[in-house]
Amino acid sequence: MRTAPQGTDTTPPRRFLAFIESNMTGTGIQALKLARANGYRVAFLTADFDRYAADLDAIDTIVSQADEVVTCDTQDVHAMEKVLRSLPVPVLGVMTVMDHFVPLAAATAQRLGLPGLSPQAADKARNKLRTRVACAERGVAVPAFRFVSSPAEIDAALDVVGLPCVLKPVDESASIGVALCRTRQEVHDRISLLMISPINSRGQRRTPGGLIEECLFGHEVSVETFTYGGQTRVLGVTDKLLGPTPHFIELGHTFPSFLPETSRRAVADLAVAALDAIGFDFGPAHTEVKLTGQGPFLIEINARSGGDFVPDLVHHATGIALLEESITAHAGGEPDLRPKRKRGAAIRFLVGRRGVVEAVPDLSILSNFPTVVSSRIKVAPGWHTRWPTNSHDRIGYVMTCAPTAPKAAADADAALAHLNVTYREAVA
Repeated sequence: MRTAPQGTDTTPPRRFLAFIESNMTGTGIQALKLARANGYRVAFLTADFDRYAADLDAIDTIVSQADEVVTCDTQDVHAMEKVLRSLPVPVLGVMTVMDHFVPLAAATAQRLGLPGLSPQAADKARNKLRTRVACAERGVAVPAFRFVSSPAEIDAALDVVGLPCVLKPVDESASIGVALCRTRQEVHDRISLLMISPINSRGQRRTPGGLIEECLFGHEVSVETFTYGGQTRVLGVTDKLLGPTPHFIELGHTFPSFLPETSRRAVADLAVAALDAIGFDFGPAHTEVKLTGQGPFLIEINARSGGDFVPDLVHHATGIALLEESITAHAGGEPDLRPKRKRGAAIRFLVGRRGVVEAVPDLSILSNFPTVVSSRIKVAPGWHTRWPTNSHDRIGYVMTCAPTAPKAAADADAALAHLNVTYREAVA
């Protein structure tokens, strides 16, 4: 079912740029606004429009920016092709900012003869086991791994991988279901949890079982790249700040990385080799790498621009509008990937705890930090929060831009210290 047009733009009709679902954080909302601002008509495809009502910013953006909001089965390429062919003017491109829908967007674009990532590469990037196998076969450094589909296979897998290990589903994102396990019993318990639900966090059929991997120790980064015209360009390396184990929640990012040039080159080379191994041939990628005492190892490939406002960091630091250039490429244009400035940017995330929020900080305090460029508190008094287990549990952020990355990081840390959420005292 298609809604009535929602946009208010009175410019002459132009061809559609279609978006398949969205996250409810920075990139998804920004992509819709950028597409509309650049003169495209926006079609937003979703299987459940109501799920976006949980975030007022998200729902307001979809309603105000989308010319067509189409309810259809976004797990079905044939259904989406039919819907897009029925729009009043032709579709120029199909894209998504969500890991879960990258293969579906790639396949839909291919069926429509539009620019996009190879569906085979999208499938390999989306499934962490397929990524591991493809990269290992091409000699790309990956942690020791085994996939187990039943508790009976765990002990044999651990004999190869060892303890501690990292256990993860092969088809999630935002660190959902990822945990460090120190004992065999913990592995058994978490595998059992992964096998309880037949679907993932976006309602897609889950691959039964889990990936058991060697625990790598070292600094984690992501490599931001863009592939176009047969060439993969490295835009830079992002430092990550991870929360405490057993979870691997990302609590901050700094771009560009503090690492020495030799280390940055090593992780960038590994990322490009990993992308080549899966046949990655179009668009942005956000490849996570762990730099250990034995060198860099691949963590995972995300076949889209980074989440957590990483494209904003790249833009503030280099002038490369990564998300906007992705829109350009998906719409058939040539992206402009030339750096225009040399600065630094950082983001730090606020996390809560188990309880009921009593009060939230007044963001006007951040006026004392001239390098702050963006901030948000996502909770309000009366909200229930919990100790974070994945990225969706974060409750706010502050972002900075400064002449250098160290300055941006220091300012983001200092500003975050003033964003204190208080909680009601527990009743005995």
